[in-house]
Amino acid sequence: MNNLLGIFIILLLVGIFGFLIYLFLKIKKSNEYSSQSDLSFVNKIDSLSEEISEIENKLISVTTPINELNRFLGGNVSAGRLGEWNLESVVKDIMPDGSYEFQKIINPETTEQVDCAVYSADGLIIPIDSKLYSGQFKNYQATPKKTEQEKILKGLKTAILKDAEDIAQKYIRQNTTSNYAVLYIASEKMNDLVDLIEDLRQECLSEKNVLIQGPNTMAAFLDTVKIGHHYLNLNETASKVAEVVRKINKQFKAFDESTVNVKKRLEASVKEVDELQTRINVLGRELDRGSQELES
Repeated sequence: MNNLLGIFIILLLVGIFGFLIYLFLKIKKSNEYSSQSDLSFVNKIDSLSEEISEIENKLISVTTPINELNRFLGGNVSAGRLGEWNLESVVKDIMPDGSYEFQKIINPETTEQVDCAVYSADGLIIPIDSKLYSGQFKNYQATPKKTEQEKILKGLKTAILKDAEDIAQKYIRQNTTSNYAVLYIASEKMNDLVDLIEDLRQECLSEKNVLIQGPNTMAAFLDTVKIGHHYLNLNETASKVAEVVRKINKQFKAFDESTVNVKKRLEASVKEVDELQTRINVLGRELDRGSQELES
């Protein structure tokens, strides 16, 4: 009985010991799995953090031009600079190199710089200054009331006429520039507002000597100026060709005179040969006659 009890106790202890070993191994495996899960979780967190950072960078890259656009529509200094960039882009795309300058001082007695000076084919400067009226445009778009819109258009007309007069006084100079300057508005939508103001363009041109141009009309205007440069180049080329032809003609005339002289000398030589042949013939006949007389 005691032996059976001892065996039972031993088996029970072995079972308990085995169970403890099983629990230990299970806990260890669970810890390892937990550790791997934690590592995987950390990796996922790191990857997610990188993606969030990338999204933030993309948002910043998108926000920057949006902020620029807001400043553009706000009508501050940045808006004017955007207008100048637009003008530079149009001019560089159309005009040949060397036919324009940006931020040009036309009057040496002042420090006033025109946004762009385009040179015509005859060497005169065409002053072009960029202006933006984004504040008036924004206000016009924001109000549905016709009375308010008319009030805004009236204020826009006053601002444009004032700018046109300022441009004319600063940049139009006799014998240096053309008789007119250009007020460039870098937005077709804003130019649509200008068209709503009756006779404003004509008034600016006739009274201020200033043309109002938008991106499309500016491109056409510059194309016309460029054609003048092409005609000038063609005239210069034609002058060079005419000079070459004149020189060739001069040499040809000299050659022709030489040919005439050679011909005259040849004719004289032929005449001399004919005269000599005549003498030879006469002498031959005389010799024949003398020979016959001697034989007789």
